[in-house]
Parts: sequence; C-alpha cells; structure tokens
Amino acid sequence: MVAPRASPTAENPAAEVQVSAGASLVSQPSAPDPLSEIEADSSGSNSDTESVRSIVDSAFSASGENSGDDTSSVKSHIFKYQYENGRRYHAYREGQYLQPNDEKEQERLDMVHHWYRLTLRGALFRAPILKYPQKVLDIGTGTGKLSSLLRLIDKPLLMVTGIWAIEFGDEFPSADVIGTDLSAIQPAWVPPNVQFIIDDAELEWTYAPNSFDFIHARTLGGSIKDFPKLLRQAYRTLKPGGWIEFDEFESWLKSDDGTLKDDSAISEWQTLMDQASTKFGRRLNIAETIEPMLKAAGFVDVVDDIYKNPMNPWPRDRRLKELGAWGNLAMVEGIEAISLALFTRVLEWDRAAVEVILARVRKELSNREIHSYAAT
Repeated sequence: MVAPRASPTAENPAAEVQVSAGASLVSQPSAPDPLSEIEADSSGSNSDTESVRSIVDSAFSASGENSGDDTSSVKSHIFKYQYENGRRYHAYREGQYLQPNDEKEQERLDMVHHWYRLTLRGALFRAPILKYPQKVLDIGTGTGKLSSLLRLIDKPLLMVTGIWAIEFGDEFPSADVIGTDLSAIQPAWVPPNVQFIIDDAELEWTYAPNSFDFIHARTLGGSIKDFPKLLRQAYRTLKPGGWIEFDEFESWLKSDDGTLKDDSAISEWQTLMDQASTKFGRRLNIAETIEPMLKAAGFVDVVDDIYKNPMNPWPRDRRLKELGAWGNLAMVEGIEAISLALFTRVLEWDRAAVEVILARVRKELSNREIHSYAAT
C-alpha cells in the first residue's frame, strides 16, 4: 500500500507533509498477472513438497559469500529467549508476537523475502521515493544473515537473504537505515549506514517529527494491536514529501475456479487462524483494512497494488510457476511457525491435534489440482 501525507494548504493548515502510504504488493501496471486468466498446468500428477523444491532448485544458481567489507557492529544484543513446543520465541515484550525466532523460522523469513522480490520483479519497494533518501525506517525488520537453504532444497545453495534494511542500505548509500524488531536475530556486522534496534513499534516512538523520508513495513499482520496508533506515529515522523509502504498479504487463500472447496482443510485452518488471531487482538488477515486506515491517519493518494500469487506451481506461466514454487515452500515449511502458538495458546488445542490439521493443509497446499493463491 503506498500513499502521501497532505502538504499544508489553505484548506488544510494543520497538515505538515505530503507522504505516500505504501500499498500491498501489486502487479506491475504494464504487466498484470491476473491468475484468473492464467491456465493451470495440467501436465503430470499432483505435486508434492519434493517436486516443488525441485522447481526452486532449478530456478537459482549458487552465489558467493559476502565478504563483509565496510561494515559496522550491530549495537543491540538481546539474546534471551523463551521455548515452547520445541520452538524458540522472543523474550523482550514476551507474548506480543506469536511466531518463533529460531533458525527454522529465519529460513522461512528469508524465503518470504525472496518471494516478495520475485513478486516485485526484483524491486525492493514500489513507492516513488527521492533519488537520495536520507533517513529510512524498516519496521519489523527480521533477519539479515547469510543463509544456507541446503537443508530445504538439497543443493549447496547459499544466498545473502536480504534483510530488507541491508539491501536498501547497499542500494542507497545516501540513506541512514534503521531496522527495528522484537528479536535480536540480525547479523553482528552490517553496512555502515544500517543499524538495528530491538524495539516494539507499538510503544511510543521517540523519533523526531518530520525526520524520515521513507518508512517501510512488511507482513505486520498478526503482530500489531493498534494499527491506527502506529499509522499516526508514522505520519508524524515522516518528512514533507516522504512515503510509507506496507507490503501485506491476505491470510486467506482463494481460488477463482472453485477448486479450493469450503470444506477443505485449508478453509478450515484459515478460518480457525482468523478466529484465533482476532481473539488474540492482533489479527492476521488485515491486508484489506490497511487502505482505509491510511486514509483515516491523514495519508493521501493511497495506491493499493494487488498481486495474485499462486500457492504451488499450478499455473502454466513460467514466472507464476516459479512464484508458486517459492510460495509453496515458504508455506509448507512455515505453517507450523505461524499456527502453533495461536492454536495452543489461544484456541487451547494440544500439539498432536495441531499437527493433524497441519498435515492435511500441507497436502492440499501442494496439490496442483487446487488452484489456490494469496492476494498480496
């Protein structure tokens, strides 16, 4: 979602800035990808996780390891953790975020980052920011280390998984980039114009008014209790002409041809996830609500770009097939992480029951006869 904040006018003397509020992920205007117009790949039988991984395997070549030149140390080191159901969770502001921060989850976040870059055709963002931004904030910044996906795709593939803040800092050396997160999972060495702060974006911001050129946030669904408050603080801290961008996906899979049935395991699972996250007070499925909240906070010219990303390689289109392969891998590997705490803590299921429904969902996610997609 992308949109600007209004500049001072005679009609609006209180407004200080024209900012644009980022849009959820969208198709390029020149090359939209409506899945309803894409043919399904009917060659072969239903895919399973291994066949999806083989598609990912063939899509990428090995890359070299980052030398780490021109770096500086991360200043915050908070390495206390909580453990539950075999997964590791953050300790700072314990219980505010229900997804783990262990190595398996970090690998999933890295895959999601790559999936987003594929969706945006290699771009890091959509907002028309200044050529030489000076100060940038990345909310919920995630990981930023050299990651090996060897365990996942059976190939010695190393990739610099791109924490968004590090890649932005490399691309825009003029910018001082701040990445905030509840978990200290960032690398010890970063570009000199990037710093990480262990912070809760839901607390009162201490940044000066009109100080950021660009604020970026991705997949905050399920982690923010009071989005209007967060947007008000973002509005206050953006400079005149600055932009804010939200990249969110709908946590509700769909199909345009009826192949995703109402009585499917996927439908049952996502209904329970929506109920649990709503009860928890931090709803996952918030993508459709971002636009009106941005407007209510004072942002103008809000642009909501929407992509339809397949959940396995069912389309015939080569690019969509690759997106589906990565989307499927991220979901199949990460469904436990996004589900476990919501089901056990909020819905009070035992872990065995959770594993049963997740096994059914994984099977359907990899079924090429189910033409499901996520709107991002």
